[in-house]
Amino acid sequence: MNQTLTAEELIGRWKTEGRPERVVFTNGCFDLLHPGHVRYLSAARKLGDSLVVGINDDVSVRRLKGPNRPFLVLEVRAELLAALKPVDYVVPFSEDTPLELIKTLHPDVLVKGGDYRRDRIVGAREVEGWGGTVRVLPAEEDFSSTGMALVIADSINAERETRGLNPLSYINGYESYSAGMGERADRIKRERDERIHRAAGEDEEA
Repeated sequence: MNQTLTAEELIGRWKTEGRPERVVFTNGCFDLLHPGHVRYLSAARKLGDSLVVGINDDVSVRRLKGPNRPFLVLEVRAELLAALKPVDYVVPFSEDTPLELIKTLHPDVLVKGGDYRRDRIVGAREVEGWGGTVRVLPAEEDFSSTGMALVIADSINAERETRGLNPLSYINGYESYSAGMGERADRIKRERDERIHRAAGEDEEA
């Protein structure tokens, strides 16, 4: 059964029940699950015998993505992840990167999604150093948690603005979330990240 465990609990489980021959590890915030996440995790699971997903806790998500994130608290995000068929274990971590978790779990395969170069992937040097492999899987550009959040926000605003009117008057103009909104979401994310980096720079200079 898929479970959410601490790193220590998972290590203890492996000592009792036996460690899978080929452990695959990936990580992320997984704030609002979407088909891109499911496809990515399914592909990652095929690379080994067990898939462990490291998930950022709420405090680290706020540091990485800004004060208005995560949309869902850790317990909810972890439960949704653990319910996915490709995922064997979910392990929360509080640092900005999963490096210490990777060192503790010692995975055989480290997986990252997107256009990362191997030398820029956290933990790649360590995993390859003990004989493991690093794999970069294509990102599902058409899907985005930020894109989903934007659509939800638009829907709520539309409902507020049209309260008391015939719902059909705004449904025809409302755009439900679907594949293909990745470009818009990427632009929003880039602008958000730039604001966070600028704020961090100002804090450092103060």
